[in-house]
Amino acid sequence: MDALTLKRAQKGDPAAFEALFTPLEGRVYRTCVHMMGPGEDARDCAQEALLKAFRTLKDFRGDCALESWLHRLCINVCLDALRKKKLRAAQSLDALMDEGFGPAAPADGPYEALEKKERMEAVRRAIAGLPEDQRLAFTLVVLEELPYEDAAERLGTAVGTVKSRVNRAREKISKICLSKAEPFPVPRVQHSEGRAIK
Repeated sequence: MDALTLKRAQKGDPAAFEALFTPLEGRVYRTCVHMMGPGEDARDCAQEALLKAFRTLKDFRGDCALESWLHRLCINVCLDALRKKKLRAAQSLDALMDEGFGPAAPADGPYEALEKKERMEAVRRAIAGLPEDQRLAFTLVVLEELPYEDAAERLGTAVGTVKSRVNRAREKISKICLSKAEPFPVPRVQHSEGRAIK
């Protein structure tokens, strides 16, 4: 990150802000889709997150990477929107698994690619059916790869509560998938580091 460009952006220079944040727009929108579902809600939150970043960049002190700062800001914007609008679980996670937990391997043939897509769709449906508290915890920790501490802060609850919600979510997803004859693993969380493994 160019320190001079950052200083200019913090003083309200639109060109400097654009130079810093244009490369991060894809991550911002992807996070908003994960949290809000596809469509207008995600676009609105992405726009709001970037606007809020422009307004509050002067407060950025460099205690973390700029991308991490923006990511936290983006998640907070989405959580605020979810609380205000009280979106239904299925709506807010409608596009979570459309691309799966990662791209298909280059060596995958048509059958393998189709099988993976079907599995990811089954997981998506299972996540959409979770209670909202479990769904949000699972989204933040597993899909957005936040440490438990960060997820707890954003959800306004204890770390142990987040861990419990994630565990219950994983159990429910596994039970649903197994009941539908979908014998494949649900994404796990590496608890020692609080990071999701895809």
